Amino acid sequence: MKRYTRFTAAFLASVLVVSCAPLTFSAGASDAKEEVIYVMADASGEVKDVYAVNIFGSGSHTDYGKYKDLKILNTRDVLTESADGYSFTSKADKVYVQGTLTDTEIPWDISIRYFLDGKEMSASEIGGKSGRLEIKFSVAKNKAYKADFYNGCAVQADFTLDTKICSNISAPEATVANVGSNKQLTYTILPGKGIDTSITAYVTDFEMPGTSINGIRLNLNMTVDTSRFSDRITQLTDGIAKLDDGAKTLSDGTGTLKDGTAVLKDGSKKLASGADTLDSGISTLESGVRTMQEGLNALYSQNNTLNGGSAQVKAALDTIQSSLDSVSADTESLKELVQASGQIQDALAQLQSGASELEQAASYSAFESTMLGSGLDIASLQSGNDTAVQALNGQIAKLTEMMASLPDGSAEKQEMQAQIDSSKNIVQLLTGSSGMISGTKAYFGGLSDGTKQLSGGLSRLNTSYSSFNSGLQTLVNTLSGMLVKLSSLSDGITELANQYSGLDSGIHQYTDGVAKIVSGYQSLTDGTSAIAGGSRELRTGAADLTNGMSDLYDGTEDLSDGSKKLADGTGELRSKTDGIDKTIDGEIDSLIETIKGCDLTDVSFVSEKNKSVSGVQFVIKTDAITKPAVKVTEQPKKEKLSFWQKLIRLFK
Repeated sequence: MKRYTRFTAAFLASVLVVSCAPLTFSAGASDAKEEVIYVMADASGEVKDVYAVNIFGSGSHTDYGKYKDLKILNTRDVLTESADGYSFTSKADKVYVQGTLTDTEIPWDISIRYFLDGKEMSASEIGGKSGRLEIKFSVAKNKAYKADFYNGCAVQADFTLDTKICSNISAPEATVANVGSNKQLTYTILPGKGIDTSITAYVTDFEMPGTSINGIRLNLNMTVDTSRFSDRITQLTDGIAKLDDGAKTLSDGTGTLKDGTAVLKDGSKKLASGADTLDSGISTLESGVRTMQEGLNALYSQNNTLNGGSAQVKAALDTIQSSLDSVSADTESLKELVQASGQIQDALAQLQSGASELEQAASYSAFESTMLGSGLDIASLQSGNDTAVQALNGQIAKLTEMMASLPDGSAEKQEMQAQIDSSKNIVQLLTGSSGMISGTKAYFGGLSDGTKQLSGGLSRLNTSYSSFNSGLQTLVNTLSGMLVKLSSLSDGITELANQYSGLDSGIHQYTDGVAKIVSGYQSLTDGTSAIAGGSRELRTGAADLTNGMSDLYDGTEDLSDGSKKLADGTGELRSKTDGIDKTIDGEIDSLIETIKGCDLTDVSFVSEKNKSVSGVQFVIKTDAITKPAVKVTEQPKKEKLSFWQKLIRLFK
């Protein structure tokens, strides 16, 4: 009975504190009652007793419920009990009626289990123990209780651990606060939600106050104003739309770029193939030019012999002429004259034959035939170069126009600029190739004219010298077979010497022409070598260009595929974000409703017959865990206190 008296005082103190808290109960009608449900549980969370404190205003009231030990706590008004409740009348502003409920089912299934060094122990066993403590705390819906307070009330649970005996405290899901030397671990559980968590610590002589668990209805009464970020959502959706449009444009552009790159890739392959063929033909040309140079050098090497022989003939004629007055012609001298003249005739014939071959080899048509025999059609190559230049210039113009729509600094714009620069380099190479072909044609035209003049002059010189040599042979034969008058012979020799002076001058002009041709042809040889070197560079550059174009095509193909995926993704994003502002409003409302829990207006925990209830609060208290009791030899005499004395001592 004394225990009950102390408990009643504690209840009254709690009710007084609760009645002063403005957030504990929602305002209702003047005749509505409020319910505070006190649950006493053991240290494991098992319910032992359930008490209700009903709070009324003044007037007459009838309240339903299955009670025992009913009493009014703060007035002397009389209760009239019945089988299913009670009634009373009071003039007091607040009347507190307490009763013990016969039904101990509550909305929550609460479990508190204790483990020491991994071994589970009861609350009575673990008191005073030391080691690694684990407290497993869970709250779930009590399926045996039919009302909906589980979905309508939030739950707050407080554990208190003394840091003097507890260290290395870990409670990941709790709000931890320092209260003096204690750690207060607070768990907040929203309506309709449970919890299954653990608290760990190292303890010495473990003990712990009872756990406090409160259940209340959350009256948030809040409205979220989404207008402050609706503009940002609009900007987001507009930005997504622009991003989607840009992604589609980029996808189309990269598709065009991919097609153009494929054309460039094929063109670079053809260019590389043509460059290989051109290089092969130019190598053949270089070899032929060097062979021709060697022939000209051989002709040039005979110049001194030809000039020397002509000088000997002229000197012999002069000697004969000067000697005829006193000496007749010597047979051996005549033989030398005939022999020297024959050598000149042979040299002129060889020169004429070499000049004819040079005339044929130095023509542009011969050069074209040589290149065609090596697999290179120069005319088709020049025509193909011009066509490729036109196509590349058109592609450069399209890429320049497309690049203007891309943002500065973007990877796509840099890629297009690199492609434009590469195309311009190709145009420069192709234009240089066509110019080289035109220059070669002009050079062979001038060279062909010179070789024709040389061949014609040698032909005329050879014909003239043939007549002279025939006359010389006749003269020598005549001189050898008969005696002639020295005067007549002198006149003939004089005439012959005079004629030979013109012939000797022609021979010198010829040898000078050969020297000039050799000197000029050396420039052709050097130019051909330079062309061959440039052709090899062109072949290497074309091969590098082909490899680069292949890499570029692979890159543009990846870019095109990536742009298409980007366009698909932005399209899906645009579709999914359509109406996102309304969706966000709905989600916020749904979230708030989830936090608030279900509506419990006019719902009584005590009895469903009570229709005028402004609020229900649950206060759950578990037993403390204590050390084993110490024997007391003498029980102190208990002082008899009044209600107010007990209340004052409680708050002390």
